[in-house]
Formats: sequence, C-alpha cells, structure tokens
Amino acid sequence: MVITRLATLDDVDEIVQMRWDFSLEGKTINSVSFEEFNQICSEFLMKAIKSKEIGTFRIAGVEGRLVSHMHLQLIHKVPRPGKSQDPYFGYVTNVYTRPGFRSQGIGTVIHIAMEQWSKDNDVEFLILWPSRNRMTSGFFTLEVSAYVDKVFTLQ
Repeated sequence: MVITRLATLDDVDEIVQMRWDFSLEGKTINSVSFEEFNQICSEFLMKAIKSKEIGTFRIAGVEGRLVSHMHLQLIHKVPRPGKSQDPYFGYVTNVYTRPGFRSQGIGTVIHIAMEQWSKDNDVEFLILWPSRNRMTSGFFTLEVSAYVDKVFTLQ
C-alpha cells in the first residue's frame, strides 16, 4: 500500500539521495561530488520544508521505505481586485520514483495527493512540465502548446 505525506526534515537525506540517483540515470556527473551536492541540496530542501513560501515536497512510501517524491514550487501572483489577497500558483517539478517501484501507479497516487493539497491550500492552478521521455512513454496524455505543455486548473 502506498502512503503519501508531506516531507519532513527527517526525509532530507533520502530525498537528496534520490535526486542524485535521478541525475545519474543514463548520465555521468563529473562536475560535482556527492558531498558537494548533498550540502547544496540539503540546504535547499530544509528551507523548502520549513517555509510554505517556497513550496512543498510530497513523498510516497511503500512498506516504510521512501520510494517517490514530487516538488511543488509555489509562485506568487500579482494581486487583482476581488481576488485572493495572497494569490499563487504551483509548478510541479522534480518528480522521481525509484526504478524498482515504477509502473505501479505510485506517480499517479502522489500526483493526486499533491493536487488535493493544492486545492486545500488555495493554489489557483498547477503547471506540470514533464520531460520529453515521459511524454512519449504514455505516462501523460497532453495537448501540447508552444508555451506550456499542460496546465491543471484546480476546481
């Protein structure tokens, strides 16, 4: 059974490792060591987890093991008369599932949970810009425009 929740500071080390693993898939990283990346990424994650101003990381676990994550970057909008006094939208990014847990619906579960969190927290809409290889894999069904691959309007 897949359990999703917001990430906590206790999850930082595993998220950093998954970000590193994702970067290594099919590539070689020559410009930075894991130790350097760990420091930079850990600082970012701790700031993001502590502050709603930046966004939120949602994670998914199976049998007590962290297996997937998704980041929602919150972006403030300019206020408009008669609208929310503190409007913002979300940019969904850094979606990753460990290889042994792919094609089991975990990405869908975590995305649905992120959408619900966004509705509950008055996020006006979400933008998801999937990588090209995920678009051709059948994971997403998209109407592609020249500017934005897909906008999810939360109703």
